[in-house]
Amino acid sequence: MKNTFLSAGLFLTFLLFFGCNSSQSISSTPEDSALIPGELSAQNILYNGKEREYLVYVPASYNENTDYPVLLNFHGFGGNAKDYINYESDFRDVAEQEGVILVYPQGSLLSGFSHWNAAPMAEDNKSNTDDIGFIELLIRNLQQDLSVDPNRIYATGFSNGGMFSYALACFTEGLIAGVAAVSGLQLNLEDCAPSHPISVLIAHSTTDDVIPYAGSSDVASVDETVSFWRTANQTSSEAKESRHNLGDETVWIYTYSGGTNSSEVLHYKVENGMHMWFDHIIEEQSFVSLMWDFLSPQTLGGRED
Repeated sequence: MKNTFLSAGLFLTFLLFFGCNSSQSISSTPEDSALIPGELSAQNILYNGKEREYLVYVPASYNENTDYPVLLNFHGFGGNAKDYINYESDFRDVAEQEGVILVYPQGSLLSGFSHWNAAPMAEDNKSNTDDIGFIELLIRNLQQDLSVDPNRIYATGFSNGGMFSYALACFTEGLIAGVAAVSGLQLNLEDCAPSHPISVLIAHSTTDDVIPYAGSSDVASVDETVSFWRTANQTSSEAKESRHNLGDETVWIYTYSGGTNSSEVLHYKVENGMHMWFDHIIEEQSFVSLMWDFLSPQTLGGRED
């Protein structure tokens, strides 16, 4: 069983690519801690003797008598949660329009860089941080503070954050209703044992120069990951596909439907793209809106339209 976070070569690539974005603190202050609808608030919890940080955005229309879905969104290696929501993966418009609670956790340090330990705890891990346990505690705290729909908790993330989203789908029980991984492939494919059908969106560029589309000795390829989730969810083997020409890039969208409890697998394939959080507009719909349209019908018990 291989639980390594990244090989030495790929780890060095991450250091070089993300080294300029290595600030880790959210810079919270005591007055920031209140959960105020319509505002981004910094939160802290103690887990395994360490203070862990995360940001929460509650929609301005929040009503304590309504149960809200939750979108967990994980930054990439070396990233910062505040920069991530402000400059890369901002779902606040979606939160206001659709009524969603957003959570942007902050990764802990690995060799001076923030990271997510996207594998269960094991002796051969490069990190001894129990991030899965941290997120499980975070969700319990969130359910105490806010009106949360426990059947509609979703995970997304960029790069290493996308890897961690897969880990939550694989190694938690009855927690995550849907996953969307952006430019991040899956560790521990052979050990993944989802407790229920989980619809998965896999967005990746064929020319990603940081996490190769074809995978490596540590991560499965995109094709292997798509195949795994098709099999796990028992979807159709044939995809509904569409092609979208966007200047120098071409986006292919492959949707495998008909899975157990109406689960799906969607592969968002970008030709001539980069290692990035995608910002495409397809048929007047933004990438984040497309992602939410995919995730939002998913529940722990299956898709509900």
